[in-house]
Amino acid sequence: MSRTDDAGAVEVVVQEDLSRDKLASIAHHKSSKQLGDSPDLVVQNMEETPVELIPAIPEQQRLFLEYHDVCAWVSTSFGPPSLLSKATGLVTGLFQKGSKESKPTHRQILYNITGCCRPGEVLALMGPSGSGKTTLLTIMGARAQSHMRKEGDVNFNGQALNKRLKRQLGFVLQDDLLYESLTVWETLYYAAMLRMPREMSTAEKKSRVETVIKALGIESTRNTIIGGFFRKGISGGERKRVSIGHELLINPAVLLLDEPTSGLDSTTAMRLLTTLRQLAQGGRAIIPTIHQPSSRLFQQLDKLLLLSKGHCLYYGMSDQVDTWFDHLGYTLPYKINIADFILDLASADVTKINRDGEQSRQFLIKCSEAYMQRHPTNGFKNVDPDLMTLKDAADALPIKASAGQEPVLSVPWGKTQTESRRALEVIIDNTGRGGPASSRPSDDGGFMQRWLPFIPIGQPKGPSRWGAPYHTQLRILFIRSVRTRRFESLSTQDFAQFIVIGLLAGCFWYQRAKPDTLSAAGDTLGLLFFQLMFMSFRTLFVALFTFPNEFKMLLKERASGMYRLSAFYFARTASDLPMDFAVPTVFLLIVYWMTGLRPTAQAFFENYFTVMFLSLVAQSFGLLLGTILMNPKTAQTIAAILMLAFVLTGGYFVRGIPVWISWIKYLSFVYYGYGLLVHIEFSRRTLYSCLGSTGGVGSGAGLGSGQLSVSNPQTDPACTPIASLQTALGLQQDPNSMHYQAINASVLVAFLIFLRFCVYVALRKKTARV
Repeated sequence: MSRTDDAGAVEVVVQEDLSRDKLASIAHHKSSKQLGDSPDLVVQNMEETPVELIPAIPEQQRLFLEYHDVCAWVSTSFGPPSLLSKATGLVTGLFQKGSKESKPTHRQILYNITGCCRPGEVLALMGPSGSGKTTLLTIMGARAQSHMRKEGDVNFNGQALNKRLKRQLGFVLQDDLLYESLTVWETLYYAAMLRMPREMSTAEKKSRVETVIKALGIESTRNTIIGGFFRKGISGGERKRVSIGHELLINPAVLLLDEPTSGLDSTTAMRLLTTLRQLAQGGRAIIPTIHQPSSRLFQQLDKLLLLSKGHCLYYGMSDQVDTWFDHLGYTLPYKINIADFILDLASADVTKINRDGEQSRQFLIKCSEAYMQRHPTNGFKNVDPDLMTLKDAADALPIKASAGQEPVLSVPWGKTQTESRRALEVIIDNTGRGGPASSRPSDDGGFMQRWLPFIPIGQPKGPSRWGAPYHTQLRILFIRSVRTRRFESLSTQDFAQFIVIGLLAGCFWYQRAKPDTLSAAGDTLGLLFFQLMFMSFRTLFVALFTFPNEFKMLLKERASGMYRLSAFYFARTASDLPMDFAVPTVFLLIVYWMTGLRPTAQAFFENYFTVMFLSLVAQSFGLLLGTILMNPKTAQTIAAILMLAFVLTGGYFVRGIPVWISWIKYLSFVYYGYGLLVHIEFSRRTLYSCLGSTGGVGSGAGLGSGQLSVSNPQTDPACTPIASLQTALGLQQDPNSMHYQAINASVLVAFLIFLRFCVYVALRKKTARV
């Protein structure tokens, strides 16, 4: 037979094997549904969700996920290492250098986990809380925390996950991160416009949104907001389906889900997993983590990976798990849910006559690790000689527990157990862990060797890894940012706050800035400083929450490759401008005209835009602090100290600052902004000092003490013009000097550009791992 005939024969064999696997899977599900459950009910649930509307994954785009010897460690301290913790650890290490014992800095949470998931399979990760399910899932999806130390290989069609392959990967978090103020249709529409290929038209993307909505059965809630704790929206099951639909828009070849059934009732959970089962039949690899499945839900699974404190307790076909444990001496009790039983085993809650719960768990872990070295990819499929040999060898080995250590399998050196020890060593090495990838035996049947020749490695070059072009990303993100704050922006509460404070300030300073007297000028300085301080304080403290509130959503969407970070940053900050200018305008209009500030159009607009520009600078400080710290409470503490220093050195409260600390004022935007406002109000304006006039009212103590306030100082013989405004008002800058004002304006512009750039750099550093 020629080489061509050989290749054709191999391809036929592969197709026949795949067909047999698919038919066997379908037969397994049909047979399992007849065991104690109502077949009619299950079939009805499957038909309620028309997932067939979503196109199947083409053969050449399907992904085979394989992971080998995955290990993970986390720090023993709380949270990621900070500069303070690193410095403390360094100092402690220097003092403890001579000591023999040192506390471990990391704790291992995953131990050499190996397995695979083929296209068309549902591989469930199960185990009690803290067993490592979510950690393993995040490592598969390249979303593990940056401070976690990892080892092992995770490959898709034989290669590591890259940014292009990420576009074929869907990841559904346990917490449904969705914008509460968007409707179901808006949520999916914006995701489609950002994630789907740019070659598709808008009409085609909208059609895909409609298809996903119909496929997931959420047509009735398409115009309902997502909602949250304080605002009623869709139900929990519908939120979970929207999260899945968010990923189905790109028709992923691999779908990872972190506890998709948690918090749902049994019927809703069953419908959801039935949907996942149908999605897998379209050529997708589905990997969910499941915490406590019902018996009917468990029957929907193809393969099972059972974890216990980071160890593999079982890996193989889900319908063979009871056979596996039965042959190892742990028989499923009558009328007990198999899922509950294996979780009890993983939790060390099942005992035998010669083993307590923890010894049983250690025994099962050792048996699983031994078997997995001979069957690293497929795991357990049916009873074979390896299992019987393993059982006979393991049964003869007692378990010993050392003081302060976990019980482990012990191999005694007595003559009576020599044969058992040798039999076990055939399957397991001295450490009980798998060897390097090059020394691992091949998987059963050589599936990977037959599968890879017919699947191209990676994704063909050509299409951009960004779904939408840059200008479209900016437009969609800007519109979405405005829509997500529809209940916050331009709210009645904000308008009421600005109007009330504006009216109070207008009453306190009513027409006080109108007279050209030194007494009125002193009060006007206080008005200008209050105007600046109120707007800056409010804008800065609001900005502290901007990126911390959206950080989790940003990480999720950036990990999915939805948009460029710069597009999100520019769109998000630009979407604040309409609200930042609209509501404060009411305050400024009331204050300006009620207090009698300079009644010219030029002075009004200069005052207006100066205050707005200073608000943007203050907002930049708030954005920077919030982005660096990502903890609003800590950021508020630092912002209060920072603003206090800026205000005190701004030139109004303290004028005679000591030389050795006066340099702080050059870092204060309040200092430069206050100088600009004073220039706008008093430049080219003649003020009068009124002393001894009989028609005036005394101003009291303070600036201009002893001065009298008169309505017409120009005609009052007791009022004399002031030669130097800077000296008379006690200012740090001459309000008539254009040199000072050019410096003030230039420094404020530089502040704004520099701070906004620093915010972007800090945001990029925070999201660098995605």
